[in-house]
Amino acid sequence: MMAHRSAATALRRAALIATAVLAVSAAPAAAQDPAAPDITDAAFLAQAAQANRFEIMTGRLADRRGSRRIVRRLGRMFVRDHTAALAQGAAVAAKLGVTPPAGVSRQQAAVVEKLRGLRGRRFDRAWLRAQLAAHVQAVALHLSGALNGDSADVRRLATLALPVVSGHLGELTVAANHAGAH
Repeated sequence: MMAHRSAATALRRAALIATAVLAVSAAPAAAQDPAAPDITDAAFLAQAAQANRFEIMTGRLADRRGSRRIVRRLGRMFVRDHTAALAQGAAVAAKLGVTPPAGVSRQQAAVVEKLRGLRGRRFDRAWLRAQLAAHVQAVALHLSGALNGDSADVRRLATLALPVVSGHLGELTVAANHAGAH
C-alpha cells in the first residue's frame, strides 16, 4: 500500500510539474520566468538530440541487461518515446536549417560505457541513477526551450516533450525508490 502511494505521489508530482510548465509556456512573453536560462534553437536542438540518442542507447541496454522487470519496461518505453522525440526534433532542425551533432556527448558516452560493463542489480541501480540525472537535465532543457527558444517551432517542440520527459522522471523516481538507487 505504501509503495502504491509513493508511486501515485511521484506520478502526480510529475503531472503537476508538466501542467505548470505548459501553463507558463503558454503565458505571454512578459509573464514568463526570467530565471529560466536563455537558449538558442541550435543549442536546444543539439542538446535534445544528444539526450534522445543517450536514452535510446541506454534504453536498449536496460531492455537486454536489466534484472528488474521495471528497468526493462522503462528501457523499452524510453527507446520508443525518445526515438519519436528524436524524429520530431530532426524535422524541426531540418525546417530551421540546423544540423545537430551526431552521437552523444563525451559525458554520455562515458556513462554508456560504464553501463555496458555492468550486469544484474548493479546495472539496474547504475542505470536508474544515470536516468534520474539525465531526466532532471532533460526537464530543465525542455523547460528552457519552451520558455526561451528562439522560434515558435522549438518552443512548441519543447512544450510537447515536457509531459513525456517529466512523466519518465516520475516513473524513474518510483523505480529508484524501490531499487534503492537514490
